[in-house]
Amino acid sequence: MAVDMAWWVRLSDTIRDAGSGGTALDEPIRMIRDGLGFDCATLVGPPRAVVGDSHPVVVNLDYPGEAVQYIATTYATQCPAHRYAIENRVARRFIDLPYDFRDSRTYLEALKPCGFHEGLTVPLPLPLGSVHGIVRPGFLALSSIHRRPLDNAARLALTMLAAELSILTDPHPEQCRPPAELVIWAGQGRVESRVGDRAAAPFADKLVARIEALHSRDGTGLRFRHRDATGRWWHVTTDSAREGVLVRLMQVEPDVHLTARELDVVGLASRGWTNDDIALSLGVSVRTARSHIESVLLKLGVPNRTALAREAMLRDLDSLDAIRCVAETAPASVSVPRHLRTVDRRK
Repeated sequence: MAVDMAWWVRLSDTIRDAGSGGTALDEPIRMIRDGLGFDCATLVGPPRAVVGDSHPVVVNLDYPGEAVQYIATTYATQCPAHRYAIENRVARRFIDLPYDFRDSRTYLEALKPCGFHEGLTVPLPLPLGSVHGIVRPGFLALSSIHRRPLDNAARLALTMLAAELSILTDPHPEQCRPPAELVIWAGQGRVESRVGDRAAAPFADKLVARIEALHSRDGTGLRFRHRDATGRWWHVTTDSAREGVLVRLMQVEPDVHLTARELDVVGLASRGWTNDDIALSLGVSVRTARSHIESVLLKLGVPNRTALAREAMLRDLDSLDAIRCVAETAPASVSVPRHLRTVDRRK
């Protein structure tokens, strides 16, 4: 299917918009599928460090469940055709392979039963910040029932857009930041998933909306840790996006075994709050607040509150409750510059 230069420009704009969280991730993938004449499309991300070897399916447009699962597992890890595309770093059609793809296990077990005759794999470079031994990149897979291979010009154009497409597997990646398991967009009274299943998030939609409000209050990115009901710890960050906020969540190991309440105390003490202020805000006794302070100083191996504040900044030791307390309370005993009351740890 022939498309003009204006279509490619619109596609590039749509990819960037989705990559910054401004629109749903399936919009540019749908545009590619429909504009280039394919019947199905799936965007598959690189393996996530926490969930092991599996490739997450970020977007699936009309691939049957068994087929897309095969593509994200067996095809992504064992198929010679996929390996050939990844090694050559160019979008590959069936006809580009040095053997008849229709004799392969992938075609016979996953694609032929669906009636597909043509297909394309677009390998994606790893997003910035990919760490923890991630070596297999994500990819875009497309299949069609008709028998017309994609023309060479379109294949080259998709290859050139691969770097932008890779950002869709992890919106708003930053240097040295590992990929997030979940990315959620919140704004205008709506909460939408960008990466991952929102049902797996440790926050209900109401709390996600609260995080959006806290982010918007100061206009700076939040960076905190959160312990969910099952005992798992998450590192949570927020970034501004068009008409909303991106909430990025990544599972992490507990940091020096701080409890959730001790993390609240670290967040408040590092902002200069006294034991009295902390006790009043968290609804505990002053003696309990003092005990928590002594415990966190010992666990973090720091001698005083000044050193505690620096350690908290370097390691993003903060909590949502601490951020909420700062937003809702202005203790008279605390007199610190406004920029120290925010939670922007990026500097």
